[in-house]
Amino acid sequence: MPFDDAPTLATPIDKLSVSKARAKCFADVGINTLGDLIDYFPRGYQVERAERPIGELGPNQIQIARGEIVAVDYIVSPRGGRFEATLSDPTGKLSLVWFNGAYLRGKIHPGMILRVKGKVQYFRNIPQMSHAKWEEIPPDAPLVGEDLIRSVYPATAKLPSLYIWKVIDSNIDAGLKCVEEWFPAGLLKQRRLVSRREAYRGIHQPTRFAEAREARRRLVYDELMLMQLGLVLSKRCRGGRLSAPRMLIDRLLDERIRKRFPFKLTAAQDRTVWEIVRDIQAAAPMSRLLQGDVGSGKTVVALYAMLVAVANKMQAALLAPTEVLAEQHYLTLTSMLQGSAVSIELITSRTKQKAKGAVQKHLAEGKTHIAVGTQALLRGDTDFANLGLVIIDEQHKLGVMQRAELKGKGFSPHYLVMTATPIPRTLALSYFADFDVSTIDELPPGHQPIQTTWLRGEQRGQAYEFVRRQVAQGRQAFVVMPQIDENGLDEMRSVKAEFEVLSRGELKGLRLEMLHGQLGTDEKQAVMQRFRERQADVLIATTVIEVGIDVANATVVVIENADRFGLSQLHQIRGRVGRGEHASYCLLVGDATTEDAGQRLQAMTQTQSGFDIAEADLRLRGPGDFFGTRQHGLPAFKLADITQEIEMLKVAREDALGLLQADPNLAAPENRPLRQAIARQFGESLFLAQVG
Repeated sequence: MPFDDAPTLATPIDKLSVSKARAKCFADVGINTLGDLIDYFPRGYQVERAERPIGELGPNQIQIARGEIVAVDYIVSPRGGRFEATLSDPTGKLSLVWFNGAYLRGKIHPGMILRVKGKVQYFRNIPQMSHAKWEEIPPDAPLVGEDLIRSVYPATAKLPSLYIWKVIDSNIDAGLKCVEEWFPAGLLKQRRLVSRREAYRGIHQPTRFAEAREARRRLVYDELMLMQLGLVLSKRCRGGRLSAPRMLIDRLLDERIRKRFPFKLTAAQDRTVWEIVRDIQAAAPMSRLLQGDVGSGKTVVALYAMLVAVANKMQAALLAPTEVLAEQHYLTLTSMLQGSAVSIELITSRTKQKAKGAVQKHLAEGKTHIAVGTQALLRGDTDFANLGLVIIDEQHKLGVMQRAELKGKGFSPHYLVMTATPIPRTLALSYFADFDVSTIDELPPGHQPIQTTWLRGEQRGQAYEFVRRQVAQGRQAFVVMPQIDENGLDEMRSVKAEFEVLSRGELKGLRLEMLHGQLGTDEKQAVMQRFRERQADVLIATTVIEVGIDVANATVVVIENADRFGLSQLHQIRGRVGRGEHASYCLLVGDATTEDAGQRLQAMTQTQSGFDIAEADLRLRGPGDFFGTRQHGLPAFKLADITQEIEMLKVAREDALGLLQADPNLAAPENRPLRQAIARQFGESLFLAQVG
């Protein structure tokens, strides 16, 4: 392969005997350089067998055979017809078929000796090749080929797997010369890992399946190690360079704050409060992940932290990923702080311009103590007088880019990140290695277990009969729909349409209210107030009720088109009931049209635990979607699947900490390739991870 200079991993793909047109196809799948090419890993392997007698052909393998054509036939069909032939040798017969094969009628005929290649399938115990490649050969032609394990790559219409394999096969040697080792020989021996060059060779050109497995194991280890090293380094950088306001708290302030709550904190809430207090009393910025199941009382813990900030003459900001969630938090905090001197303001893109200007003025002057909002809080025209604490709800839905904007305004506040999607501790420590983790692992007294039932579409009438019976006993109900209006494109039920249908049909005579995101904040508050005061029996809503709604008398929630919701979202909605002294129920109504949807609904009926739900969600969605990896700033994995490789994850974390203990900045010459790899892999996101 001619090069003016020896190729490097940065050599463009169109310099590797790839045409400009093909290079564009490679670019479409993220392959622009030689480095990208060898990092494009197979999705599986296909065994190609050398030429052998027909009687020795095995199923589901690409194989080569030869023999004499003893019969041909063309079957006419409205769909294009097919050409059939029978190949025979002393060990047996092989059926050949080509669909739309009329062109072969004058080319293949009895008496010819052919060599054919293709995948063999057995049909009625007879071996068959469809669309085999063929060539006519002399009777004494030598046997060809040798057994081969060929890599099969993720392909596109314009970039077939076989072509990708050929390009990688012809360039792998040049690529391997550029691959550097990252880890010392002693560590590789201890963990029984092959070298990086062996791993790349083995995953692309294995001679045995065991070789491919060992190669994958090494490359998975590398991915997990880079993630661990990057996150630990980012945490170290943040702790060493930044300072945050130190907040003081004494017994008197603690008692004043607790008097705001009409209940006693649980032991888990107490433990979490003191973990946060310990952090914000220090000068280093807090970066803590607060996780807890639906209804565990995270908002109360967050409010405690905000009131400590306000008492220290600092401002607090509560950021939510959506306007609906921000509005719910605003209503909840306003209710809990009613009658206090604490000033709370809401700012979202729905805030009217005149009101928005007043809110921004109050923030800049320090008159607003707690600001609740969406990303609108971070925009360039919003300034704070003295921002000391930022609380972010649902971290995996809000990107670190937005959080970095606050740093750009000159603030270095403490950060508390909340999630109601509990994360298995090992994964939390791995994906959020730059966070300290607090877990609220108990529910407040009075929360009832929720009996969950899955009803198919034709059974939905049973759900509303049950709602009527609950209302007759003095209880209330939620009915949740996936959308506000009919869109005419599918059969999803909508709030507005079903409100009319139910009020005239299954729920006729009951007092119904409607709640959705298009209502104004005051209107939403009025609807919820009527429902809390039992002036309504049934609230028909969208997922606006997913958080922040606490009505102890509501004992049943019906979720229509439940198959359209994610597992964690279903669990959140279910958590709207079970908050009082009465037995509570969740009725999932929907027909699972996919295997995943069926597994989600089945999982909901089998467990109440948010941690079990999180495990199931992780298995179904994968870690990238579960954590919103792309928004968190972490590199996406090419090979690693942490749902299946927890032990390797633990090993990688242990080894990463060991390496950094021996060489805190990876400054030793032998660690240069590793340090460069971390910079390449994380790029700007390594800096962004320092945002917290």
